[in-house]
Amino acid sequence: MAAFTSSRSASSLRSLIRPALRSLTSQSQFAGHSFSPDFTYYPGFFSLPEQRILLAAALQKLDSAEPRSFRRRRKDLPPKKPLSEISDIREMFLADEYYNFEEGHYDGVIKRFREMHVSSWPSDIEGLPSVIARLQALLPSGNTQTHFLHLASDGEILPHIDNVGASGSWILGISLGATRLLRLESTEDKTEFMIPLPSGSVYLQKDSIRYNYKHSILQRGSVDGSHSDGGQRLSLMIRDRLPPTQLAKLKTAKGPITGQSFLEEEGREAR
Repeated sequence: MAAFTSSRSASSLRSLIRPALRSLTSQSQFAGHSFSPDFTYYPGFFSLPEQRILLAAALQKLDSAEPRSFRRRRKDLPPKKPLSEISDIREMFLADEYYNFEEGHYDGVIKRFREMHVSSWPSDIEGLPSVIARLQALLPSGNTQTHFLHLASDGEILPHIDNVGASGSWILGISLGATRLLRLESTEDKTEFMIPLPSGSVYLQKDSIRYNYKHSILQRGSVDGSHSDGGQRLSLMIRDRLPPTQLAKLKTAKGPITGQSFLEEEGREAR
């Protein structure tokens, strides 16, 4: 699948992100630092109609996997607005109490969330195939895994590097819902950057950023006039799978690898 790698597009995207990065760390820390070509940022890639379609599909999948008690509670609510009448994407979320948010992830990284590893998309949402096609055009390679991660209003993701034995060299994230802040922290020095992730934005981290920077999603914070005060956010995370030869080497060196994603490692099946 095609990736957007022209020098012109990379330069223009870095110019969009650079002003936001200056205010995270001191001016002296940022001075002379050229943002890595291994991070690409599309601040408004998906339009509001496309965001509504993606979020409706993701919520449908997540809701269907919840305990029956939560599904019954949601059935008693008034009918939802038609997608075409929603002017603020955050209106598509119910109040926190109507979702079965977990308090903490098994590895301690994620707080107040629900998640799902996905192997198929709903077939009953009009316009979804064309939106998925646009998404797939951004992927640097095929053979991927898709992960839905829904944060509660007070949810957050603490600094971490994704398990190098569970996925390959790149991670693509689509943000839907409340604006949150992405922090990237170098494991080699004190360099760190912060990028606002408004609904409809897409980012791609690969290679040096994927392996040498911890990333986190803050519950609250500000950067260059962009303020985040929590709020529900659903992210679509797409990762490339490890090549079979590399996976075999890891198994030989470290013993059996139980899965290719966070959820499979936890024993949950893809849906």
